Amino acid sequence: MALALSGLSLLVSALTLLPGRPVPFHGGLVTIEFALLFPLFIVTVARGIALRADGTKVTRADHWPAVRRLPRSVRFLLFFLFASGIGLTAGGMVADTSRQAGRTEAGRYYAIDLGSATHEQVEVSKSEYDALRRHDQRAVHAIGGLLAAGAATLTLIIGQAQPGTERHLPPHGLDSAA
Repeated sequence: MALALSGLSLLVSALTLLPGRPVPFHGGLVTIEFALLFPLFIVTVARGIALRADGTKVTRADHWPAVRRLPRSVRFLLFFLFASGIGLTAGGMVADTSRQAGRTEAGRYYAIDLGSATHEQVEVSKSEYDALRRHDQRAVHAIGGLLAAGAATLTLIIGQAQPGTERHLPPHGLDSAA
């Protein structure tokens, strides 16, 4: 579920790169994304606590071998999701604007000027306002996609480390090649 949520969030983020109007239903999409992310992280943390209660300790040194044991297609998907999320987020950070979309009032469009000390609102054209809204939407959805990809990765690592599966992590000190 976390992989699907990550893919959906990053797809919506990528749609903001297309010219035209901003993504419709943005507020509802963000609400759904973060309403699903919160339970996913709770379940991931709970699985990690349950795994630790069973006596299995997953250290940082165990993460990479657990990821390496995942099927190649899953590893490629995780890489693609993280690379896309980082690219979309970084692209938004290097944008040459110091403004954020503000509000509309009586057919006039306002943006928040982050370059001023008081963050005052300045009037902008509709096209500039739409571009600022797409920029803001891109960042929000890309960050949500990265968080969902992180939750999916942690869930897969914990799943690999669980003793009930056929492919659990060997105890520390044992050579896995033997």
